[in-house]
Amino acid sequence: MGNLVAIALAFPTVVWTVLLGVVLIYWLFVVLGAVHLGSGHADGALDGLDADGAVEGAAKGAAEGLHSEAPAGADGADGGADVEGHEPSILASLKLRSVPVTVVVSLIVIFAWMLSTMAMQACGSLPLNRFVVGAIVLPISALLALPLASIAVRPLARFFAHTQARTHQDLVGKTCQVRTGSADGRFGEATITERGSDLVVRVRIDGQALKRGQDAIITGWDHERDAFTVEPLDEVMGRKEKA
Repeated sequence: MGNLVAIALAFPTVVWTVLLGVVLIYWLFVVLGAVHLGSGHADGALDGLDADGAVEGAAKGAAEGLHSEAPAGADGADGGADVEGHEPSILASLKLRSVPVTVVVSLIVIFAWMLSTMAMQACGSLPLNRFVVGAIVLPISALLALPLASIAVRPLARFFAHTQARTHQDLVGKTCQVRTGSADGRFGEATITERGSDLVVRVRIDGQALKRGQDAIITGWDHERDAFTVEPLDEVMGRKEKA
C-alpha cells in the first residue's frame, strides 16, 4: 500500500493523481447538485476551487488539440446536434463524442492514472532512471487511455439523446445559456433547449466574457473558430427596445 501511494505521488503518476482529484471534486459537486443539496452553493464552491476550469482545460486539450473540432452541437457527447459536412476526427472514430465531454475526460484521466501506476510499479525493480521512464510513460499512458475510454463509453451512449440539425443556420437566433465556467473568444460551451432536450454547442464571444448561467443569443457561425458566435441576451434585447 505504501508503495502504491509513493508511486501515485511521484512523477509521472502525480500528474494524473492531481487531475483525478480534480475530476472527483467535480463529480462530487455534480452529484450534490443532482440531489438538490445546495446545488447553488456547489456551483459557487466549484468555481472557487477552479475545478471546472481544470476540467475545461483538460477537455479543451483533448477535444481541440487532438482534432479539428466538429461543428458546435455536433458533439453528440452532450446530446448536441450533429451537423452535416464535417470531416471525421480521432475522437469521432473512437466514439468519444457519444457521451458528454466531462465523462470522456474523466475516463481518460482514470485509465491514464491506472496505466501510469501499473507501468511505474512494473519498472520499479529495473535499473532505469525513473525520470526518463516517467517521461516516456506519461504520454504513452495518455494515448493508451483513449481506446480504453472509447470502450468504456459505448455502453453509456444509449443514455444520451441525439438531435439532428441540417445546417448551422438552424440554430442562429436561438437563446442559449453558458454552461462552462466562462465563455470568451477562445473557449466556451452553452446549452440550447430544443425539442425537449438540451443541445450543447461551442460558443465564442468577442468582447467581455460571459459567465456560467448567463443567457446569450446565437448570432452566427464562425468557420475559423469552428463555433457559434453569441451576444449577451440583455444587450440584444436592449437594442431592440431602443429601436
